[in-house]
Amino acid sequence: MKSLLVAAFLTLPLPALAETREERVAIAQEYVELALQGFDMATMIETMYQPILQQVAAGGQTLSEAQVAEIRQLYLDTFTDPLTQLMRDQSEIMADMMTLAEITALRDFYATPEGRSVMAKLPQLTAAQQPGILKIVNENMEALMPQVLAIINGEAPAP
Repeated sequence: MKSLLVAAFLTLPLPALAETREERVAIAQEYVELALQGFDMATMIETMYQPILQQVAAGGQTLSEAQVAEIRQLYLDTFTDPLTQLMRDQSEIMADMMTLAEITALRDFYATPEGRSVMAKLPQLTAAQQPGILKIVNENMEALMPQVLAIINGEAPAP
């Protein structure tokens, strides 16, 4: 019986035997640092205040370039450090959710020219999708909120 257990143990893939959370965290940290190198945080942050500027313009108010620059700087000053730290903290989450092979594959991809290019384009992708997401949310919010409130208040679901 003992030799059967030893034989079974030896047939396990070596990475499965050697993988630890610490190894996953270390590789995830490498991935995050690579991702941050190619990530345009300023562009991502700019997507956060664009809806406000659009609402102001839709309301008929025109902002000067200086006002827009001041809003931009306010957002950059407020969000750059916390969002950067949030991205760095994701290595712990990744280590809990992904295998070493998955994290390594991500790291290796983002180390390539294509991976760096993809990472640089993610803020633009977010910005391009944001109007559609906001439209979907706004179109459904009027019908959704009474149902949510009914659930919260323990009432029968709204028809």
